[in-house]
Amino acid sequence: KDFSYCILQKNNIFGCDAKIPTMPKVEPMKNFRGVPLTQEMARKILVGHLDDSYGFDDVGKTDISWKVAAGANVAYDQFPSQNQIFYESANKKDMWYDPVFRVETIDGRNVWCKRHYKVRSAKVPGTFRFSVLDNGVTSNEFWTIVAAADDLSWIVFHYAGAATSVGQRYLGGLVCTADGTLPPESARKEIWPKLQSAGIEPWELFVCDNRSDTPGAIAAGEPPLDYYRKTILTKQQSK
Repeated sequence: KDFSYCILQKNNIFGCDAKIPTMPKVEPMKNFRGVPLTQEMARKILVGHLDDSYGFDDVGKTDISWKVAAGANVAYDQFPSQNQIFYESANKKDMWYDPVFRVETIDGRNVWCKRHYKVRSAKVPGTFRFSVLDNGVTSNEFWTIVAAADDLSWIVFHYAGAATSVGQRYLGGLVCTADGTLPPESARKEIWPKLQSAGIEPWELFVCDNRSDTPGAIAAGEPPLDYYRKTILTKQQSK
């Protein structure tokens, strides 16, 4: 990690300069619950189902915001047991995003991996800028809330990202729900056109295995969902 940060991120010895893809141009949702979407509402949509005072009061409260039901990026969206946690930062200005997901290692072990993204609001409601330091390399991403059900039973994300110093650019999309199961067929009729508007076809999706009773899930144990958030909550309470 320190070595990668030194030679790649800090000194950029390969001279890479990858930029976040700007195509396709993905439009965020315009309305939510019958009114024009504001960035405050969009932030609450991110918080989703998390038991957090900042979220919507009429949504069931759990220990996560969303679970990934299916994703369209072969590098990122095939991991099983994908949990998303969105919450406000201690200063209440920005947000944090903590994905917690299970990895099956080449030697057969099942372990939990986690990341800690800074989330800043972009200019248009429903769009956000994410950044994370991952194994010594910074990735920057542009996320869009493409659509969400009024009852938050499902949400569609699109993301475009770049790890500038290693010359990597990527695109992806996610369909998320409260429990990680695919939305019912009736909802998919609304979801599929939204995905297509973001340049993603339904057949490109990888279904995420969120079952908790598989041998791999049992071997991994309980996911460390509050690994980062507990520190932020302590800071919030001290203010």
